[in-house]
Amino acid sequence: MKKIMAVSLFSVWLILFTLTGSSRAGQVVTEDVRAWARQAVSQERSLDAAPAGNTLAVLYFRNVSGSPGNDPLQKGLSFMLMTDLAKVGNIQLVERVKLQALVEELGLGKSGIVTRESAPRVGRLLQARYLVGGDLDKAEKADIRINSGVVSVPDSSTLGRPTAEGMLDQVFELEKKLLFQIVEILNVKLTPEKKAELQKPLSRDAQALVFLFSALDCSDKGDYLCAEGFYRKALARDHGLTPASDALAELVRLNLAGKGKKSKALAESLQEQTSHTSTLTPDVSELRRGNPGDIPIPPESPIGNIRVRW
Repeated sequence: MKKIMAVSLFSVWLILFTLTGSSRAGQVVTEDVRAWARQAVSQERSLDAAPAGNTLAVLYFRNVSGSPGNDPLQKGLSFMLMTDLAKVGNIQLVERVKLQALVEELGLGKSGIVTRESAPRVGRLLQARYLVGGDLDKAEKADIRINSGVVSVPDSSTLGRPTAEGMLDQVFELEKKLLFQIVEILNVKLTPEKKAELQKPLSRDAQALVFLFSALDCSDKGDYLCAEGFYRKALARDHGLTPASDALAELVRLNLAGKGKKSKALAESLQEQTSHTSTLTPDVSELRRGNPGDIPIPPESPIGNIRVRW
């Protein structure tokens, strides 16, 4: 009886962690998220086979194009989809940090790339009803082709195969094409207002996004100085790139940022920045400048040289 009760309590805790985590987690894989991952794997056999609701997990995309310059899009494309899908009603999105912690716990590496064979197991452990993932591949008449899939985790059936093909400078348009195909496959109805909201790009600066994606990867690897440097570079190019300012504020709160350790007010001012911000507060400007020797800034990614058409 005690064992059954313990299993039931764990299942309730796991569901609550899944459903409420988005309100408190950021982009740093913290110890409580790692503890959840360890517990999920240890209690794998007790998990419900059919999670309730429209819980959706977006896996990182695999770069099979043969071009290392597309690597930032592995996490970047997933991050853009996660950001948009989080705004869609009737979808409960699994956090990126939970995916990251879980794949590390499963020994799949800090890259977070999940194989087709391991994807169903990852979906069950995340208590997701649906999985979205795919490949970044070569295209005959374009820079890149994105082959995606929406999978029902309980029966491993494929519900649809969203695709998008185009030039790298159309990456924002490609993400939106995938987004609306995914929403349609999940039979989610969008109001005209919501559709217009989802059409807005995360940023109009491709290089800023590449810096953001690189920062996330640095953070996942535990290199927070590298992450801070990339977040700063992203914000220097796009003052209103909210995910970058939020993530930088998180580093400040967790005492993982260099100069930011001393200022909670700075963290709050960063979080107040929106995608429509065109000016910076003095505190944000100060953090963004820094001292040249404080933070090592890695070289730019090849994909960051693309030009964006609007």
